[in-house]
Amino acid sequence: MSSGSISSSRRRSPSPPNAVRELHLPSSLQHFEGKFENSRGQSLFYFALFPSANHALRGVVLYLHGTGDHCRRYLFLYERLCEEGFGVIAYDLINHGASDCDSHKTRAHVRNFRHVVDDTNDFVTFAKRSIYPELEGQQLDPPLIITGISFGTLLGLHTVLSGQHKFHAAFWSGPMVGVAWTPTLKLQAALMQPLSLLLPRAHVLSGVDYELLCRDPGFLGDFETDPLATKSDLTARTGQQILSAMIRLKHDKRTGQKDSAICQLAMLFLAGSEDKIADQNATQHFFDRLANRDKEFKVFEGVFHCVYEDPERDDVLAHLTHWLRERCPTPQ
Repeated sequence: MSSGSISSSRRRSPSPPNAVRELHLPSSLQHFEGKFENSRGQSLFYFALFPSANHALRGVVLYLHGTGDHCRRYLFLYERLCEEGFGVIAYDLINHGASDCDSHKTRAHVRNFRHVVDDTNDFVTFAKRSIYPELEGQQLDPPLIITGISFGTLLGLHTVLSGQHKFHAAFWSGPMVGVAWTPTLKLQAALMQPLSLLLPRAHVLSGVDYELLCRDPGFLGDFETDPLATKSDLTARTGQQILSAMIRLKHDKRTGQKDSAICQLAMLFLAGSEDKIADQNATQHFFDRLANRDKEFKVFEGVFHCVYEDPERDDVLAHLTHWLRERCPTPQ
């Protein structure tokens, strides 16, 4: 069971001392942040934003960030979703952002992928028990939509497959669900297993070339100076855990079974044609295998990995919000 503390902007509670920057949120929105405790006794930071009390709630979006990232980097997206009648709940993964580190004490480190799935389920439970009741004038059991960017997509899909919570829909940006198994990668994977056990915290895998994230210099500058973002190379354990999770996803037969829970979801994939970080072919193969009746793979021409932050962001957000409105009507 998750426990935790909740603070609300309506009560003017102070922000955590390690907040990335001062928040400037519309006063009409309902804002909550604080810490919750996962099942392993670690304290994880969360952030939630909801429409005003007189704005009908279409649903709640669970947002999952990528490796080296943190949940407060996406406030512009959360505000846009609130304008459309959706609340947002998000948290910093273990070893990320303002959350605790585990015993490896290494930032942007994934010691055990199953742990972050468990943490995500713990957070949803916490949100339903501690955040939802704080909302003014809203239904207490709104449709739950899951989303993630990059690694957050892999985490989100495994969270759905865990079956701990019921989701209404899912949308993914810059999806990272598989890789091209080149001879070089096969050799790296063979070496990664023993290395992840002997030197789990060793930064041995090249990290992201941040100029490939998007084409907005302002975004790149903000990311470079963000004290809660981690720009180091991937650790051996992180690389091994990500590859292992991708392999399990690839071989999970439920993704091709029409009556499975994951195939009941409306699902949208948002990708940039110039994404050089995620393997688009692997994502397309995964998408083709999905037995969901309601699914869409939308590619935006010329866009890089971070589809919400490239110059074409307005087109991306317009497509996303139209898709959400069709599947989550305003409650009567």
